[in-house]
Amino acid sequence: MSLVFPISILAFACVTAFYLYAFFRFYGIVKSERPDWLQVRGSLSFFYDGLSRAGDPNVQMELLRIAFGSRAGQLRTPMAASYAKRIRYLLPVGLVLFVVGLVGALASAP
Repeated sequence: MSLVFPISILAFACVTAFYLYAFFRFYGIVKSERPDWLQVRGSLSFFYDGLSRAGDPNVQMELLRIAFGSRAGQLRTPMAASYAKRIRYLLPVGLVLFVVGLVGALASAP
């Protein structure tokens, strides 16, 4: 049982890498096909002016809305549906693995 928690942390690291790959590829597809979908700015978006638009949390949430919603089907690129599906799958799996690893770390702490 004590081996479950370190394995979940390692699996979380791997899932995070695959999630970020799918996220940024999907961002590139949406940005090239429908840039108007990503033209969101929040009240604190000026903090992220020097970064890529993908670094803005408002843009990240909009991209997740696109991936989890029906707008992903409106994209013409065939890989868009694949990346959206990966995001839909890897985000919850990664969160579960993170929580399991966190519970294990807290339970084994002195």
